[in-house]
Amino acid sequence: MATRRKTSHAAMWKDAWRAIRGNGKRFAAIAVICAVGVMMMGGLSSVSVDLKAGLDEFFDGQSMHDVSIVSTLGLDDDDITALRGVDGVADAAGVRSESATTKVDGRQASATVTALNDRGLDLPYLTDGRLPEAAHEIAVTRQYLANSGKALGDTLEFSPDAGATASAASSASSDSSGEDASGTFADGAYTIVGTVVDPNDIVNPDGPLALVSGAKTVYAMFVSADAVADGDAPYTSAVVTVSGAADLDTYGTDYDGLLAEAKSGIEAIESERTRARTETVRDDAIDAAMASLDSQRKAVDAMPDANPMKAAAKQKLADAEQAIRDKVNDAVPDAQWIVRDRAALTSYADVKTEGDMIGRLGKLFPILFLVIAILMSLTAVARMVEEDRQLIGTYKALGYTRGETMVKYLMYSLAACLAGGLLGDLLGLIGLPFVFTRRMLKILYVLPSYPLIINWTVGVGGVLLFVVLICGSAMAVCAKSLSLQPAELLRPKAPKAGRTTVFERIGFVWNHLSFLGKVTARNLFRYKSRALMVIVGVLGCTALMTAGFGMGSSALTLMPRQFEEISTYDVMAITKPADHDDAQKDLDADAAVTGTLPLHLESGTLSAASGSSSDGSSDGDGTKITAQLMVVPDGESVDGYLNLHTADGTALSLDDSGAIVSANAAKTFGLANGGTVNLADAMMNAADVTVTGVAQYYTGNVVIMTETAWRTAFDVDADTDLAVNADLIKLDGDADARIAFADGLASQDRYLSVSSSDKQMRDFARSFMIFFVMIGFIVTMAAILAVVVLYTLASTNISERERELATIKVLGFRRREVHGYVNKEMLLLSAIGIALGLPSGRLLIGGLLSMLDLPGMNIVPNVAWYCYVIAAALAFLFTWLVSRATNRSLDRIDMVGALKSPE
Repeated sequence: MATRRKTSHAAMWKDAWRAIRGNGKRFAAIAVICAVGVMMMGGLSSVSVDLKAGLDEFFDGQSMHDVSIVSTLGLDDDDITALRGVDGVADAAGVRSESATTKVDGRQASATVTALNDRGLDLPYLTDGRLPEAAHEIAVTRQYLANSGKALGDTLEFSPDAGATASAASSASSDSSGEDASGTFADGAYTIVGTVVDPNDIVNPDGPLALVSGAKTVYAMFVSADAVADGDAPYTSAVVTVSGAADLDTYGTDYDGLLAEAKSGIEAIESERTRARTETVRDDAIDAAMASLDSQRKAVDAMPDANPMKAAAKQKLADAEQAIRDKVNDAVPDAQWIVRDRAALTSYADVKTEGDMIGRLGKLFPILFLVIAILMSLTAVARMVEEDRQLIGTYKALGYTRGETMVKYLMYSLAACLAGGLLGDLLGLIGLPFVFTRRMLKILYVLPSYPLIINWTVGVGGVLLFVVLICGSAMAVCAKSLSLQPAELLRPKAPKAGRTTVFERIGFVWNHLSFLGKVTARNLFRYKSRALMVIVGVLGCTALMTAGFGMGSSALTLMPRQFEEISTYDVMAITKPADHDDAQKDLDADAAVTGTLPLHLESGTLSAASGSSSDGSSDGDGTKITAQLMVVPDGESVDGYLNLHTADGTALSLDDSGAIVSANAAKTFGLANGGTVNLADAMMNAADVTVTGVAQYYTGNVVIMTETAWRTAFDVDADTDLAVNADLIKLDGDADARIAFADGLASQDRYLSVSSSDKQMRDFARSFMIFFVMIGFIVTMAAILAVVVLYTLASTNISERERELATIKVLGFRRREVHGYVNKEMLLLSAIGIALGLPSGRLLIGGLLSMLDLPGMNIVPNVAWYCYVIAAALAFLFTWLVSRATNRSLDRIDMVGALKSPE
């Protein structure tokens, strides 16, 4: 019976450290898998945090508004003063801006000109030069300078765009030219003094998010307050900052709570201020109209009191004055405020979506590596225990307890986890964000900087997760051997008995196998656990590569599928409403044009309908997305221009009861046929619209409705014409000819925007480099997974079977035959893993793409055949390389030492 030892733990600790030095390959394998898993967990989480923090830091630096207010009748100084007095409001400023047109490289282009306010809110970020200070100075974006060929010191001119400022739902007739409309800003040339980033739009104009949106380019420009033509003109909008909000994370719950309190205060004064504003506008309009009666009023006053006609004239004048009041009251509706927070900004919502997406990936990928790490640790520790069987028996005989004996293997696993975890934290929390992700994010956004925020909670938590599970696996493996008696442990373990395999029961198969084939089949069934781990490792590797290449294939077909399957027109051309008729006549007379579809096109905003939300609750969560609103005139058909259908191919048709929305928007708000969504047009006229169909759409978000449905939704009477301002054009000729035709239209002043489907498809692959970077990252991780798993299991296989391999070498097997004896099993197991990994990768793609949820993109899995071929070929290549590496171990087997009987 073993007696309790009274010696120190020094020998045990020394043996534990020797185990780490003597089993370096297994140690390195566990450490590498842990490092990759922790790196992906910490790295992807850091990317998510850095991206959101970058926007938060940018907003704070530019004093970005927390709340914006747009009024249907504008805002005045009294409104701004009232907003500053609301509890929780730190500051408020009135903003004057207008839509304008300008020349870019000789072509007509759209712009938004905004005057800098006197409170420094929503300040554009200066990248070069300075901000405008005088009346005829202007700051522009880098995109404008690049497209126009201008530089600092050059001049530009712009004119108010009456067609853009008038909504389709407004009461203005579509045939009003707007040439005599007075602009918000002074006329004349403006000198470019600075290059800026618009804080309201940080999407990289050359990146994939801008390309897939399908929206026309609108250049942001900023002028000084001195450029405002009429200082008494109403403000276009008001921007408000909330007290204490800058100190909080703009995506945090604390920020949301603080914002909700401030918005409640703003909404409390809304009724009073809108009523006052309505009265002011009506009074001004009545005073202006009454001026036309001044001459009549003077004539009546000049009439003698005795004149019997004076009373009649006074009555007629009073009737005219009342008629003017009635007409103004009918023409000027009650003012309404649209109160919005940062969620209404497309960039803010996109960054939130991107950050959440990357965070989800940071949780998904480490799971696979964690599973592999557990299997690896089970294999490594199990082999160590088997090799130390007699040593464990000796320890027990000397009186060491089970716990003391287990310390050696726990230390081994713990050291591997800590070494790998530390390396993973350094790579994931510092290296990956600093070297890789910042470059990736700059493809998407034009934020000036991304802070490097090290979240040690995630880093330490990832390491602890691997430590607990892998050390737990080691304890489970050790427990079985430590439960045996010392005498049993000191005896060599009986070899595993062979069993009749399935193939042996199938005579016509077994009898046709060669000797080595039969040995291979028996060994596969004899070492089931190791075979399973090879299959699982190769399966994971193949699935990751298939998913990576499949994502690339799906992304590359995104734009071609959009324009070949759904948007089958060749060119989209946008004009001012006043210029459309002339443009239409020229298109109809052009021999290259085979057909056109005139329609009204503008930017709209979608949000949850009143009393509902995307999750079915009673209140919306504030989510808003930008969508392209297409209104098809009555009598026109979209056939041949838009092939509207559901995801399963069911054809959709427009009707007068509602609108068809794209699948991406429907997913955001949980919409289906018969559902309701809130649609706001460019002038923020909002209406709840019934969804009559959800159309498959790959790039951007659209809402398509008939003219009748539009009039019903926005309560537009028949006297107001639909402001048709765009054409979908079908052309003859090849892609080059169609692109040249689009370039020809773009050179004409009447066109605000011209987009060619062929050109968008050509530019897409270049701008979508982010996907190829992600594919390379996934394939690299898969390669690490495959090499580590295969090498570790192959090495374990050789060490376990040294006596067997030494025996066949003694029997005369040549070097190549010994290699084939072992490698044939690995190749066969890899083939099984690849066969299972290919369909698993196809399933994984669906999950990954649903997690990506890129703004404005509906990436549908479309895996080309070559994706499967490349994934399978690479998996076989990794297996072959590992086999070549382990052949050296086979050659170095000591036959004498392996065949000696244990003493």
